[in-house]
Amino acid sequence: MSYIKRYQRFVEEFVMGTETKPSTPITTPDTPTRPRPTRPGITPTEVPSEEDAPLASAKKVMDRLERVYSESTKEEKDKINSYFEK
Repeated sequence: MSYIKRYQRFVEEFVMGTETKPSTPITTPDTPTRPRPTRPGITPTEVPSEEDAPLASAKKVMDRLERVYSESTKEEKDKINSYFEK
């Protein structure tokens, strides 16, 4: 029985007797926070120049290939054909 009385006293004193504070809303400070750093963007280190531009258009390249192919021998034609998928 003594354990039950001790338990009841404990409940009365500590659990039931304690009052909770009224909760106060959390306020944020008015000072602005620093922005978080972001991932660095991809920036090219070298800017393409005119030297990097193609020297001939696709039409000119195809015309030259056709001319070289028509003027070549049978062995050269076989070698040129081996570069292309069949």
